[in-house]
Amino acid sequence: MTQHTAIDGSTTPDQIPQPRFHRPNPDLAAAMECVRCQENGVTTPPGWPPKPPRRREGPPPPTPHPNRELPISTRKMDFLRDVWTYVASKPVGGDPDSRYLALVCALRGAIRGKVYLLGQDMRILRLEDPHAALSDLIASGWLVTTPERVIDSHPSDPALCDLPDVEGNPWDVGQGIRSRASGWVARSMGHKKMRKKPNRLRLVGTYLAARAEPGGLIRVPRVEVSVACALSGPDELTELLEWLARIEWIVSVRDDGAIVEARLGETTAWLAPTAPPPPTPPRVSPATTPLNVSVAERADRLLAGRAAEVAHWVDGYRADHGHGPSWSAVSEHFGWPPRSAPDHDVTQEIFDRLERDGWLAGFGVPFGLRPGEALDRENAA
Repeated sequence: MTQHTAIDGSTTPDQIPQPRFHRPNPDLAAAMECVRCQENGVTTPPGWPPKPPRRREGPPPPTPHPNRELPISTRKMDFLRDVWTYVASKPVGGDPDSRYLALVCALRGAIRGKVYLLGQDMRILRLEDPHAALSDLIASGWLVTTPERVIDSHPSDPALCDLPDVEGNPWDVGQGIRSRASGWVARSMGHKKMRKKPNRLRLVGTYLAARAEPGGLIRVPRVEVSVACALSGPDELTELLEWLARIEWIVSVRDDGAIVEARLGETTAWLAPTAPPPPTPPRVSPATTPLNVSVAERADRLLAGRAAEVAHWVDGYRADHGHGPSWSAVSEHFGWPPRSAPDHDVTQEIFDRLERDGWLAGFGVPFGLRPGEALDRENAA
């Protein structure tokens, strides 16, 4: 062990505060195995490492399928909705296939204004006529490339295409939000209920899921769905809504001719965004006693005539648990400021008085708090 020597003479080794350890004692041993504490959620005394968790019996719980339980946050969903609204407002793509391709390009290039496309992407997106879909986007000047360059490209030589309208990260998002929204669209379009279905049905189903509220409730104007998915008209939308209801992509469908109301089905409920958690309250500890009054006066107000009550409560605690309570337990029961409060010095003053007047003893021993001689004298009287 290395011995440290004071260099400047201001602090000697005897003055250096030494670490305090919990020494073995009957009260500490009782606290470690206290059943009553475990019933109250206290499994480890303060200052001791947590007990290792008990090993589960039986097989481990199954890992959820990656396409089933990957909820998206409302912030990421808001970004996806903004991109889809932008694509529909240009308009970019005159049919569901080209509109789907435009949405994919916008999501991939939302930050840089450039997107890599491969020939195999056209097959993965299941476009009926990739050349026509690309030509539709290129003719408007929204996508800068050639159909041949994209269709003939390979993973070793992808086609880098420009999106002039999307340069400069207009949505001011990071890579995490962009990637999550893009992945959500891919998982929705590739859902098992959409296998071997035409893109017009897959696109409408994905748009309705993107407009769902936390919990799966959908309420969206009909005309908005038709424009966003580049449908031919209201008759086609009615057909697709009935189709989605048959495969239980959506349930409880109500269509009054202007608004579509529905709810995501059991197997599509995970597509709905998750509500943000409530904000964490600021870590403040308001004073429980007025700070403009001296510590002694505040201690008088909190302890006034309760010394015997405190001693009786500690005595009952020991009888119930087999060991003494911690300072925190006593403070919590009697409403004294906790250690995190700005006026915790009032609690220190209260315990000093209880020890000095003989109402409590056992200080300095972990879980050794017990009634003092003053309570014995009161009981004898």
